Amino acid sequence: MSQPGSDPADPLAWDHTARTQRRMFGQLAWVGTLACLGTLAFQWPSPTPRDLIALPLLTALLLGLLLCVRRRWIGLIPAARGALLGLTVYFLVGLWPWPGSGGGYLSLLSESTYWFPVLYAGAYLLFAPREALQWSAVTYLLALAICLYRLFWGPEARSVDLAASVMQFQIVGLIMILMQATFGAQRGQLLAARQAARQDPLTGLANRRAGEERLAELAHAGRPFILVVFDLDHFKAVNDTHGHAVGDRVLQMTARLSRELLPPGGVATRWGGEEFLLILPPLEPGALRTLLAALRTRLAQERVDGVRGVTASFGVAVSMPGEAPERVVARADAAMYAAKAHGRDGVQHAEPSPAGQVGAGLDA
Repeated sequence: MSQPGSDPADPLAWDHTARTQRRMFGQLAWVGTLACLGTLAFQWPSPTPRDLIALPLLTALLLGLLLCVRRRWIGLIPAARGALLGLTVYFLVGLWPWPGSGGGYLSLLSESTYWFPVLYAGAYLLFAPREALQWSAVTYLLALAICLYRLFWGPEARSVDLAASVMQFQIVGLIMILMQATFGAQRGQLLAARQAARQDPLTGLANRRAGEERLAELAHAGRPFILVVFDLDHFKAVNDTHGHAVGDRVLQMTARLSRELLPPGGVATRWGGEEFLLILPPLEPGALRTLLAALRTRLAQERVDGVRGVTASFGVAVSMPGEAPERVVARADAAMYAAKAHGRDGVQHAEPSPAGQVGAGLDA
C-alpha cells in the first residue's frame, strides 16, 4: 500500500503512514464483514443463490486478510489488493442479469451500482493516485462491458428503463473517478508538503521537528527507546579549510551512513548544524556497541573531497519509565559534551543519579 509523499527510506514518515493504513484497513475490513452478514440476515430465510455462496466467501476473505495483516504474515499491500479485488468481483458479478433474484433484472443493476463509488473511493484511499486510477479504470470498463451486454444481448435488451439506468450509472462512475483523481493529486501534494516540512533539505533525514514528534509519540505510547546524540568533531575546521560545499557533502555522507546502519524501527534526524540524533528501539548492550562502533569506523574510512578520518563525539541515554523526552535528550546531550571533554572521538553513556542530576559513564 503506497501513499503519495510517503518514503520507505524515511522510517519516521513510513512508520506513521503504515500505522494509519493498518488502522484504516482494519476498519474497512470490519465494515465489509458487517455489510456481508447484514445482507444475509436481511435476505434470510431465502437468500439468493449467488449471495448464499458469495457473501460467506467474501466474509472469510476479509477476516482472513485482516488476521494475516495483524499477525504480519502478509504485508499491507497484498492484503489491500486482495480485499479490493474480492469486493470488486462481487459487485461486478452483481451487475450480471441473474435469473430468479426475486427483484427483477433491473433492480439487480440498481442495487449493485450503489457500491461502485465506494470501490472507486476505496482505491484512492488505499493506493497512490496512479495505481488507484488503474484499478478504477479497469473496474469501470468491466462494469461498462457488462452493462452493454445487458443493453444489447441480455434478457432486458433494448429496455428504455435499463438504458436510462445504465447511462446514469456510467456517468456518475466517470465523474466519481475524475473527482477522486483530482482529490488524490491534491492529497499527494499535501502529503509531499507535510513530508518536506518534517525533512531536512540538505541530508534528507528527518528534521528536529519530526524527531520531536517521534519522541512525543513514543512517550505517549509508553514505549522505551534509546537516544544517541552525536556531533562531528572539528567540523568548523572542515568548513574553514575545504569550504562549506565540502562541509555539506560531509554532512550528507554522515546522514547516509546513519540511515544505512539504523536497525528496524530506528529514526535518524539532523538535530542541528553538525549534530545528529538517533532514536533507537531497545537494543541489547552488545548490539548497541556494535552499531556505534560500525558508525564510527565508517565515518573514519569515508573520503569526501579530500576530507578523511571524520570523527564524532557520542552521547547515549536510555529512556526511563515516565521520563519526559526532553529530559532524555538533555541527558544524552550532556553525555555527548562529556565525551568532547574527554578528548572527543568517543562514546559516553548518561546515567541518572539518585538526586536527579545527570551523570555519565565513559565507554572506551
